[in-house]
Amino acid sequence: MHTTPETDNAIRAACRRCTKEIQQAMRKKPKPNWNETVPPIINKHHKKIEPLGVSLLEFVSFAGRLNGRFGAEQ
Repeated sequence: MHTTPETDNAIRAACRRCTKEIQQAMRKKPKPNWNETVPPIINKHHKKIEPLGVSLLEFVSFAGRLNGRFGAEQ
């Protein structure tokens, strides 16, 4: 995927908002079910940047990289 700096910044911002919302949702007690809680949040944030030509997989991968989940030394 080749993006302009503006698009890249928009994707990063959406990923940060998505990550923050997921973290807040998962902090609740008792701990909610991941599979019921997280996908709707990811879909909500992806819908906002989908018009930029970002697929759901690209969005999730980008969010993972920003959070050190992919491509980082373990």
